[in-house]
Amino acid sequence: MNNRPRKVSADDDVETKAMGAEASSPKKEPRDAAPAKPYRLATAIAGVFALYVAHDALQERAFRTKGFTFGWFMTLVEIVVVSVCAAALEWGTPPDENMAADDLKTVHRCVAALAFCLATSQGTGSAALNYVHYPVKVAFKSSKLVPTMLFGIVLTRKKFSGLEYAAALLMCAALAGLSLADYRASSTAEANNQPLGCALLTAAVFADALVPNLQEKCLKELKYPVGRMIVYSNTGCALLVFAYCWSTGELARAVPWCLAHHEASALLFLQACCSYLGLRAYLVVVKDLSGVAGVVTTSLRKVLTLALSFVLFEKPFTSGHLAAFMLLAGGVALATYARYVK
Repeated sequence: MNNRPRKVSADDDVETKAMGAEASSPKKEPRDAAPAKPYRLATAIAGVFALYVAHDALQERAFRTKGFTFGWFMTLVEIVVVSVCAAALEWGTPPDENMAADDLKTVHRCVAALAFCLATSQGTGSAALNYVHYPVKVAFKSSKLVPTMLFGIVLTRKKFSGLEYAAALLMCAALAGLSLADYRASSTAEANNQPLGCALLTAAVFADALVPNLQEKCLKELKYPVGRMIVYSNTGCALLVFAYCWSTGELARAVPWCLAHHEASALLFLQACCSYLGLRAYLVVVKDLSGVAGVVTTSLRKVLTLALSFVLFEKPFTSGHLAAFMLLAGGVALATYARYVK
């Protein structure tokens, strides 16, 4: 298996959470390399749309099933499926036998931190769906640029362009507007729960923003094999989520419920499979075109997800929602353009 690190977008949730392979940078292909086959690329792009939209729809459908409140258990099912697939397909070659002991210890710490961040991001993101509508989650996850910039400024004194600051400002305005619109259009019970949902999503986005930095240290600085990092980080993530589900009693509640609701159990398994297969299609787009093309594809996919969410599942939609989504679209577009001109 080719063990060369691959660059995956740092601006999307599903691609990040499933594999944790977004921070590595591919080597430049030789000029005389064979061009990507059109049908392969078209199939991959179609796969990104179809599989991720299916993933999101299945996830929202599960939470609309009466009695289902098991966001962390949903994360556990998805991570276990992804870990098994990663172990079978992403294992790759072993690390360099001559790696210094100190570097190996650093790798272990990075992978452990990566597993914790992935578990936090996915668990809190799924649990938030108990308290907010799915489009709010998509909007928060689309705004990962904001905490990424904050971490860059505070931790590494990184400088950002005016376009990136403008994109972050639009995203913040969009999140505030969307939260306010959803609050006003919701029932009293839903409105009272919304602050907790937004807090969970904020934790998810901030944890998600740390993932690329940890991956970059493992893959680029320490030269650790990407396949091993994927398997170990996802396995560690699965163990952490399992421990949380067991300690809180969610596992004891979720398993009997799933045994009594076979259709809902199938939804959980299918959304996990869609997550992994969608990522494989996404990586083809990144490899055959570019990281920017991957960002554009996933950004358009999110627009489709938002639209279908309102069409397939009844929920309030006001002029406030429309204005907030327009601001979010402008922010995502500016962030994508800023990445392109760098």
